[in-house]
Formats: sequence, structure tokens, C-alpha cells
Amino acid sequence: MTGSRGRMDEHRPDDGGGAPPGQGHSERRWRFTRPAVLLLLLRSGPAHGYDLARRLSAVFPGMKTPKDAGLVYRALKGLEVDGAVRSHWDHSDPGPARRVYALTEAGAEQLEGWRVQLTRELEAIQAFLKEYERAGRRSH
Repeated sequence: MTGSRGRMDEHRPDDGGGAPPGQGHSERRWRFTRPAVLLLLLRSGPAHGYDLARRLSAVFPGMKTPKDAGLVYRALKGLEVDGAVRSHWDHSDPGPARRVYALTEAGAEQLEGWRVQLTRELEAIQAFLKEYERAGRRSH
């Protein structure tokens, strides 16, 4: 892979190549899977953005609520523009109204697409690990 200076052996941490995941990997994973994670959380029922941000650690253990909660709201807005979620203002609780998001049929279809793609990725990872173990036994 060509790095920023044109050398083939360079690796930038965010380019997804070469080096194994290290610190900050969960943040990169969050950026990549943000839509899928939010759709998955909404599959269990409507929720407001802060609740969704708080529940991220249920999907990715060890992941904290994003430092910039605006990331969650921007992702939700994008999903709404795409038709994957819909929202409305909830005035039922005391205090300020909250925007509540719900999964749409189109969002459920997107989530199924993510499931299929991640299943394929998992199968590839499992094949890699199986070969890794097999190669390790042969080399000893």
C-alpha cells in the first residue's frame, strides 16, 4: 500500500492495512460500523440519541460513549435522510422534549445487509485463524 510519501512499506494507522489493531481501534471500528450499530440498537425499539450512545458498550464491550455525542446524532440524521430511521419529538417526560428515533422497514433491510456482510467477514476471519493454527502446528 502506498503511504503519504509514496513508499510502499509505509502504514498510516487509519488506512486499515498492515499493522494489527491497537489502541484507538474501537474508535475506528465505531466509525466504520456506526450505521449498523445504531440500526441494531433501534431494532429492539425506539430510543433517543443519548440512550443509544450510552448503550454502545452493549454492542462493543469496552467502548465508551463517544466523546463527541454529536457523532451519534449526525449518524442518526444521516440514517433518517436515507430513510433507515424516522424520528419524532417526545414531550411525554418532564423536562425538555427529546427526539426519539425508530427503525423503518428500509432500515431493517439495511441491517439485514450488514448481517450478511459481517457474516461473510466472520467466515473469512475464521478461515484465516484456522489456517494460522494449522501453519503454526506445521512449523513446530
